Amino acid sequence: MADQNISVRASSVSLGITVVLLYAFFVSLVTFGFGSYIYRTGWQVEPITTTTTLRAEGPAQQDGTGPGAVDREVVISGDLDNLLFILKREKDLEREKSQLFVDMQVQRGKVSDLATQRQQSWASIAETKGALLAHADATLGEISRFQFELNGIARLDFESARSEMEASAAKDENSERAMNAATRVMVLLDKLMQGLQSSDVDLDTKDQFEAFHSAAIARFEPLIGEVTVANAFSHGLKGQLDVEQARLDEMIRRSNAYESDIKALQATLGPGSPARARLSALTLNQTFFPDILMRLVSFPTIFLTLIVTIAAGGLGTVVAFSRRYYSSKHAASLTLSRLFVNVGEGIAAAIAIFLFSGAGMLALTQGGGSVNSVELSPYTVAFIAFLSGFMAEDAFASIQSAGKRIFATEEENGNGATDTTLPAVIDAPDPPATTARPSS
Repeated sequence: MADQNISVRASSVSLGITVVLLYAFFVSLVTFGFGSYIYRTGWQVEPITTTTTLRAEGPAQQDGTGPGAVDREVVISGDLDNLLFILKREKDLEREKSQLFVDMQVQRGKVSDLATQRQQSWASIAETKGALLAHADATLGEISRFQFELNGIARLDFESARSEMEASAAKDENSERAMNAATRVMVLLDKLMQGLQSSDVDLDTKDQFEAFHSAAIARFEPLIGEVTVANAFSHGLKGQLDVEQARLDEMIRRSNAYESDIKALQATLGPGSPARARLSALTLNQTFFPDILMRLVSFPTIFLTLIVTIAAGGLGTVVAFSRRYYSSKHAASLTLSRLFVNVGEGIAAAIAIFLFSGAGMLALTQGGGSVNSVELSPYTVAFIAFLSGFMAEDAFASIQSAGKRIFATEEENGNGATDTTLPAVIDAPDPPATTARPSS
């Protein structure tokens, strides 16, 4: 029995909390909906005159001028939708520019890292080239020792070839000196090998030179490979650096374009203009619903009327449920699931009232004049929607009665004619001091 009482109290607490949350939700929705409707329908501002620069086709200059640049005054409509678009576009550009700034910082880090790696690769290239030049110089010194073993024409040919190579070495660029020196030394080694074979040289000298030749060539190959790998790695880093630098330049160009667009929009809707001052009140930033007021105000009035109608129907249902909940006669039959069912029924009844009014079968309009200048009165529709939620059973009974009259095509009236009369029209009084406005 105690456990049952605890369960009942827990269910009662959860039901009460849910009712309070629904109250807060529907009251906030009605408040925001009506506030947005009043703000939108009461908006009045003069058209804005601004100066813009029109350019002919051609490259733009950094000072904002270009070929055929002409300053021209442009009149911007003072319509709320147009001004909201300008303000929203400005905020979007600022947000994109902020994100782009973060991306640019990351990109600058990549460029800096690649530049550092490339500088380090130069040290590796210098080290490998130094080792190759040192081996080439050492080999050249050993060649001088063997060249005096040549005789006759072989010695003359070798010295002539060496003189030509030394003359061409003086013309080498510094970046090519190591590789060219290694190539010339290997050519001289082969030239000396041929000369020793054709000269009258003892076998012991020939064997020593062959061993020296093989060891020198074997050492040249890995050193040349290291220089080639170091050069390729440095060139690869340069290619990556060029690509990343091009991306950074593109980001900078986009950032400058964002800045120009933001300045143009700020010139259109200046910081001190009355329109910006009024619109700044709509920039209510929330974590889950950023700029909710701006978004609501940008909706057409008929959509705002629908939102208020749904909220009023739900609010009326919650009021009726809470009144029944605190009645000892009905409290036992009310549960959390029953609450949500009733809320759904109340919202459905409110939507039916909205559609019923929009179809012209329930006169809930405001304004006068032409048909296009007449719109649904949100106050009257919301009030009847509240009553529909508060008295859902009566509302559905009326809707059912209207449906029967619509589909009763075979019912005869007293004169023998078919009765196709639509439901009675309810005339709602116009709200005081309401100005006729077109539906957005």
